[in-house]
Amino acid sequence: MRSNSCIIMAEDSDHQDSSQLSITEQLSSEYHTVFKDKDLIEPDTIVDEDRIVGRDEQLNKVINIVKPALHGDQPEDMLLRGPSGTGKTLIAGTVATKAIKIGQKRDVKMEFVEVNGKHKKSEHEAIHQITHEFEQLLGLELTSKTGVSTSSRYDRLFEIVDEHLDIGIVILDELDLLVGDSRNKNEAPAFSDILYKLSRAKRIGKMDSSFTLIVTTNSPNSLMNGLNSRTASTFNPTEVAFADYNATELREILKHRQDAFYEDTLVDDVIPYTAAVAAQGEGDARFAIDLLREAGNIANRREERTVTTNHVEEAKNQVEKNYVVDVIENVSFQKQVSLFAAAVVNKYGQEQLSRSEFLSDRSAPAPVAHTLYKWFTDYQNIERRSKHSYLRWMRELGTYEVIEVNRKGRGNERGVFGEYIFHNLPADVMVETLVDKDDRFREALDDEELIRSVVRNNLKDF
Repeated sequence: MRSNSCIIMAEDSDHQDSSQLSITEQLSSEYHTVFKDKDLIEPDTIVDEDRIVGRDEQLNKVINIVKPALHGDQPEDMLLRGPSGTGKTLIAGTVATKAIKIGQKRDVKMEFVEVNGKHKKSEHEAIHQITHEFEQLLGLELTSKTGVSTSSRYDRLFEIVDEHLDIGIVILDELDLLVGDSRNKNEAPAFSDILYKLSRAKRIGKMDSSFTLIVTTNSPNSLMNGLNSRTASTFNPTEVAFADYNATELREILKHRQDAFYEDTLVDDVIPYTAAVAAQGEGDARFAIDLLREAGNIANRREERTVTTNHVEEAKNQVEKNYVVDVIENVSFQKQVSLFAAAVVNKYGQEQLSRSEFLSDRSAPAPVAHTLYKWFTDYQNIERRSKHSYLRWMRELGTYEVIEVNRKGRGNERGVFGEYIFHNLPADVMVETLVDKDDRFREALDDEELIRSVVRNNLKDF
């Protein structure tokens, strides 16, 4: 038995071909795992400060902004901006956790909650989660998820914080993704109303206590430009910038998490290789950690005792797909419709795309995709938004790396056009993901010949 992996011995340890064993025997057989403490590399784990690498400047800034709370003053709101996986949420959560512990010794009552804008479809959902989490933290009776207006949710939230806390810290992660589904083109995104009401909570809720907002975003322009005038005049955060990690920093981050595995389980070149793979992308520490965890999962599934670069390479494809699927499932419905239209063009237009001189079999021309967007909204009697909105949504999906957005020329002075490339996840998988998410997409595909004909005719005329 190797000392570097945990082995749970079976009652019968004879090595037999698993195909000859019963279900009970297989479930009772020995179990090997490469993980010693898997929590260290789970996405939602808040690690100790000694595991935060390469972010001393940002860490000190956030500490100095939160510190006044421990001396009876209200901290400023913060905007932590930078690419995904650069430590924004990690630092916010770690500093908030430490501040709460110190506050307990100083009789300063603080708690923090976190909500991710990517996973919420409306202001109502977000405020419900914030209220619900404060209720859980404080051991209060939980309010119903249904039958309560958004305004009443805010009243309850203000009441909870005012009666039980001095300061409620709210981490609004990826807030720019919380735009809301039902707004019309003249309405500000949902996140604008949330920031307005929470930043003015003392006045709106007639509170003695207060909120401190820590907003994270990898698209600060989308966030700040989306604020209406009243929110822009009220929400004035201190900004802290986060840059991509380089390969050296990613390697150090992974070294500080390698005790998630049993000693000698990671082959020597696994951490440098994983860091290099992540650095070639966006310098995303979350991606690097997810890669390492998935590589370990693959080794476990195969009952192998070590994690190798082959496992990392295999994990890369799966993690990239998981990232894209996660975004697809959580963006607004209009963005899903926009993406569905482009993906359908690629899925059902392979014959025309493969014969084209200027299109690839992994692409969809933007003009045709927009035509399919209009066709789908008419087919399902869904509100159709402007072409400008459609193009903006597709650009945003490009920033999330769901698709790649290019400009391409047709040659012979026939002008240029926008092109959507499906590089991380094939278009047919995107279609399947959306069909599973909403029956309206499934209904559109019930008559495959109709949609195939619509795609082909539009590509032929392009």
